[in-house]
Amino acid sequence: MPLAGTLVDGQYHLVRPLGRGASSVVYFAVGRDGLAYAVKLFPPELRGHAEREYRNGAGLQHPRLARVLAATTVQNHPSLVLDFARGQVMFGRYVHRPSLRLHPHLGASGFKPLQAANIVHRDVKPENIIVDGDGSARLVDFDLSGPVGEHFDSPVRIGTVAFLSPEAMLGEALGTESDLYGVGLLLHWGLYGELPPDGMRGDIRDELPTVSLSTDPLESLRVALLDPDRASRPANALHVREELLRLAALPLP
Repeated sequence: MPLAGTLVDGQYHLVRPLGRGASSVVYFAVGRDGLAYAVKLFPPELRGHAEREYRNGAGLQHPRLARVLAATTVQNHPSLVLDFARGQVMFGRYVHRPSLRLHPHLGASGFKPLQAANIVHRDVKPENIIVDGDGSARLVDFDLSGPVGEHFDSPVRIGTVAFLSPEAMLGEALGTESDLYGVGLLLHWGLYGELPPDGMRGDIRDELPTVSLSTDPLESLRVALLDPDRASRPANALHVREELLRLAALPLP
């Protein structure tokens, strides 16, 4: 059913689809205030997903997060009105190698308010990081998010397989250290241009001989963030951000 041109809540004109995910479609919209918005529509049977995303994202306020502004219904589709995050997904912006040395906030800034709100994003991946032309970035998409340490009746694997932490692969309850493992994977890709091989994420020194692991100061943080032992992994988003900024400012040998 074409929805372009639909007026939502008397305020937001849907213009065109921006993209489709496994459980939703996102439209670019223009508000009566002249500003750009995104409207995310779920199928009727996934109303619970929309309600969960609104519940977890509505209170988050930070320049590095795409705010969840309102919950509504569009032609029987449970829907959310969101901040419009300008730019490209991380892999699109940095086709060959993301410049984490120039823009280290790509990896950690948005996780401080999540940690303060006791929320785990659960789906840290390049598609959920939108990078603007000046290198500023926003973390988007909170439909898999939930409280830190949330337990289910049985183990549940939540997220995108290639970016799951070891504990997420096992369906365990997740914490901030689980999101920061995803930051480690993004940092790894920023340094090496690819994700680490399966089963070798904690120590891959013999797997990637094309890059000297001793040349980049960020290597020490990459190793720490990809520690398979969650108890030994950094778990404070603010400290990780500060370390990223400190290490990224160091000159290459």
